[in-house]
Amino acid sequence: MNILFSEIVLLLHFCIFLFVIISFFLIPIGYYQKWKWVENRYYRSIHIILMGIIFIETILGFMCPLTILENFLRNDTKVNNKFSEILHLIMYWDLPSYQFIILYLLSLLYLILLWFFCKPDFKKNKFLQ
Repeated sequence: MNILFSEIVLLLHFCIFLFVIISFFLIPIGYYQKWKWVENRYYRSIHIILMGIIFIETILGFMCPLTILENFLRNDTKVNNKFSEILHLIMYWDLPSYQFIILYLLSLLYLILLWFFCKPDFKKNKFLQ
């Protein structure tokens, strides 16, 4: 049963991973294509906050809570299906921590630049547009 929960945690983690990565590209493209949803202040705030949390975790040497939960649920059992193995290969890179710090710092700086050049809309009170 714990393996099933670990797979659910992995899938949730992968969805968050995709949200962060794909948004790096969709925000500037959508801004210039006049897609209103990329100007949504909640979407943009969640995106930059997630990247900030990832950066701070890396600087402090912390492992992602979702990774910790997945590993706990797996109980040190090796990933035993192709789907999970592929997700692990996509999400978990074997690099020194300083390279992750540089990567995440550059990503966060890019998001800060996007915040100023592709501004979110703070005037409207609607939750989703």
